[in-house]
Amino acid sequence: MQRLRRPAVSLATCLPAVGLILWRASSAFTPSWRQLPRICCKHTMRAVPWELSPVHKEFPRAIAKSAHIDERAVQAAADALARSVVEGNTYQFEALSVVLRSMMPPNTGANQVRGPPPDALLERSSLVWSEQDYQNGPQENLRELQGYEAEYALRVANSPDGFRDAKVLEGALDLAVAYLKNYAVDKADRLYAATEPYCMERGLPWDVKWLQDCATLRCKQARQPEAAVLLEEVAKRTPPHPATLNNLGTVYNMMRQHEKAQEYFEAAMEVAGHDEPQKDDLWNMGIAKKNMGYYEQALPMLVSALEQWKVDEPQDDVTIAKLHDTVGSCYDLMGRPDEAVLEFSQARILFGRSIGAESPLYGSACEGLTKSLIHAGRYAEGMDRLEETFLNNAEKDAIHPTPLFELLGYALDDIIGPGHLDVQELGRLEVPIEIAVKNMVHRGLDQDGNAGVVFERMAQVLLRCSMAQGDDHQQQVAARRRQFARYLLERALPLVDACTQRGEADLTHISALISMELQVLNSQDALYRKQLGGNMDPFFLSE
Repeated sequence: MQRLRRPAVSLATCLPAVGLILWRASSAFTPSWRQLPRICCKHTMRAVPWELSPVHKEFPRAIAKSAHIDERAVQAAADALARSVVEGNTYQFEALSVVLRSMMPPNTGANQVRGPPPDALLERSSLVWSEQDYQNGPQENLRELQGYEAEYALRVANSPDGFRDAKVLEGALDLAVAYLKNYAVDKADRLYAATEPYCMERGLPWDVKWLQDCATLRCKQARQPEAAVLLEEVAKRTPPHPATLNNLGTVYNMMRQHEKAQEYFEAAMEVAGHDEPQKDDLWNMGIAKKNMGYYEQALPMLVSALEQWKVDEPQDDVTIAKLHDTVGSCYDLMGRPDEAVLEFSQARILFGRSIGAESPLYGSACEGLTKSLIHAGRYAEGMDRLEETFLNNAEKDAIHPTPLFELLGYALDDIIGPGHLDVQELGRLEVPIEIAVKNMVHRGLDQDGNAGVVFERMAQVLLRCSMAQGDDHQQQVAARRRQFARYLLERALPLVDACTQRGEADLTHISALISMELQVLNSQDALYRKQLGGNMDPFFLSE
């Protein structure tokens, strides 16, 4: 389990609140063009309309541009917008947001331009929401987070300057990290997209804070190359700092550039002045060595880091769980699955009680536990954990086809056959598969070859447990699964064919497999119709 350092730590490189230098004024630091100091000028942009010369007065102009706005319509739309937020109606919210913005008085770009915002420090002591540990269980964590959202909404409501107001911008960065800690990555993404130009306009330390935290977001979205670019920019804008170097090492580890990651971890130790590795250093170096296959060197480092953390910070369930997860991974790679099972089980318990079963961290522990149980020959238990893992991946904001494909492969190839389990056990994945498909459709991940490949594997799972046999109830369930499988295969075939035709990948074997599976569905449906003496209803994804 690899992680980026908490974003607040990186502020130590630039926040005057902790007694360090504000590097904008440091002669030892050469800023890039994006952070050059603003040129001081006595001239400011006019805040009132200017007087035009007579040449522009031949024909009339609209003077009172808001004179004909229907305030009742605006209020009704605003009230509906508030209801859509409470009810979670994103469709109405999106439409009303556009309508209300469109109803604002027309204005030219010249009237919208304003001078640079007043200088303001980003005080670490003001970042309260992001400093919470959020380890009180999923329901309490959600209650706490929604309370901060309400507090921030009131702050924004009382500021006419929006993100140009330093306290509003500070609150956005604070809340965004709180979202990251709760893996609400969609919400965090929206905040970072909205605040980027305002942070870059202000320069240090606002720009570095944004870059650092957005890199954390990109990692949680499995967009590590983008995270690396952001962190490299942090390194350009600030003097060498252990947090930045460790974070770069973490990202390159995720990108499988393990030697490069190890170099960054060693550089971080040197900059920090650590003659002997601290628990963080042991963790980082242990992960790098594990990923390079040096398991005998990695394991004692990781176990030592875990034991030190238990002594120094025994209440930090999440970090201790991450270390159990990492130790478990090392044991499993070493061919010691029974010991891996113990470590992953402990990680699952700690994650479950502190941040809940919906967290991707919980899903990661369940996935590791699934694989180690398979390797230990405990197939029925492995199927339980696989079902948990699949649902966790299906529901999360950062859903991706690859983990779904791999998990379905474990079910088909590594559990049902080798474990001699009833093939009907695959039916437990029907609802999680439907959730995954809807989530992919919602996020536009259903339009390429990757989607086609994972849709085929989903259909294969459903087909395996939907033969036309058994009593009436079993036959009805099987027919429903076959209809779902047909829907997936018919979606998949044009996607994989197009991928092959474009030369992106040769997926002709997948196309052939889909054709064969459609033939099996046709034969099974024919048997079912013969038994019923009628026609089946088509399958539709439920609302």
